Amino acid sequence: MPENKNPKKDETPKLKVLDRRHWVDDDKNPTDKSTPSKPIEERLPNFVEQLKNDAEDKDKRLREYISAYKDKNAENDEFRVRLQKENETRLDQFKAILFARLLPILDNLKRAAQSASQTQDLDSLQQGIDLVVNQFSNELKENGVETVTSVGKKFDPKSHEVFLTVETEDESQDEMIIEELETGYRFKDKLIKASKVKIAKLKK
Repeated sequence: MPENKNPKKDETPKLKVLDRRHWVDDDKNPTDKSTPSKPIEERLPNFVEQLKNDAEDKDKRLREYISAYKDKNAENDEFRVRLQKENETRLDQFKAILFARLLPILDNLKRAAQSASQTQDLDSLQQGIDLVVNQFSNELKENGVETVTSVGKKFDPKSHEVFLTVETEDESQDEMIIEELETGYRFKDKLIKASKVKIAKLKK
């Protein structure tokens, strides 16, 4: 068999691979020299700048929230101070009205004591005291203060305070109030002073 005198015909052709992916550096493609390579900052999204802008925007909004919060707290503090002053003013007005109503009672009590000391008349003193008591009781009633009913009622720890006890053999009288030692008072259904009472206790 004759030998092949032309070995070049049997050689495999050489192929050149041109990588045209955009993220591959153009400098690695020696065949494309027409366009100069661009800086990487121009070819890739500027994420650093975007993150910086987002951070500055969030920081700005946070400062705005903090400022608004401080302003709101300042408004609340001013409102509390104003409300406290208004309450103090109303309380002072109430005290002034109350004292104005009590002073005539004190004047009557002084006149009764002065009259009794000058005339040595105990009846006049008693009449003066009764007048003061009635006047004071009327003032309390007109302002919503009512007395607590005690005598003949069963002892109620919410309204009464036991001061004395007496034994009884009558079972129906057990813990019944038989005497009121000090009057109790309510103001608009709220107990402001409990009645001091004497009650009966069943003898054992």
